Amino acid sequence: MEANVALEQAVADHRAGQGLRTLVVWAVRFTRESLAEILERDARITIVGQCASLAEATALNSTLRADVILLDGRMPDGPAVVRRALDIAPELRIIACSVRETEEDIIAWAEAGVIGYIPRTAALADFVRLMIDIHNGEQITSGRIVTGLLRRIALSARRRPLRETGLPLPALTKREREAAELIRSGLSDKEIARQLNISLATTKSHVHNLLGKLNIQRRSQVAEYLREYGNHPG
Repeated sequence: MEANVALEQAVADHRAGQGLRTLVVWAVRFTRESLAEILERDARITIVGQCASLAEATALNSTLRADVILLDGRMPDGPAVVRRALDIAPELRIIACSVRETEEDIIAWAEAGVIGYIPRTAALADFVRLMIDIHNGEQITSGRIVTGLLRRIALSARRRPLRETGLPLPALTKREREAAELIRSGLSDKEIARQLNISLATTKSHVHNLLGKLNIQRRSQVAEYLREYGNHPG
């Protein structure tokens, strides 16, 4: 009986435009339109618009007033694009979809500022439930990802006393600082090499030296280090 009442209320909310107001951002038009059509069949979702890019969504959102932005997580330089969008419009609530559920990828998206993610392994039948859970502040994730997050918190806690002692931070070369900023933006070694106009082997050498100087083991920890100690250590 209660379930029927809840469903009737959800349908009424939807008809009144009170479903979860969702803006779909997907570069591939066919996928974007198909996903929007499928989602809007659910009484709990109201599609307020479709965009091919996050820049377009940022410009339109003051008018569309979306509760969440559903973003294609396979877009090039996704975390960097999200970071730039949030610099312009920090109120955006972005859910990254079709994300690889690896520690490095999830942490990169989290540091960029998304409110949650839907992994590429998620079933279509679970999509709306996952969206609503994330909107309500709940994120289902694997134990491996949780372990990675706990490890990063512990690493940050160990570094903090060193920072408070005023000990000098490791000096980085110009290239290492540039590589650090590009890693923080979510770029791969290949993309960094292209951006800096240097060889892939040279890029890997810079990244290796950078991680060694910062005493960290993963690329995903670079952004946390820069946030902790400032944008230009050394």
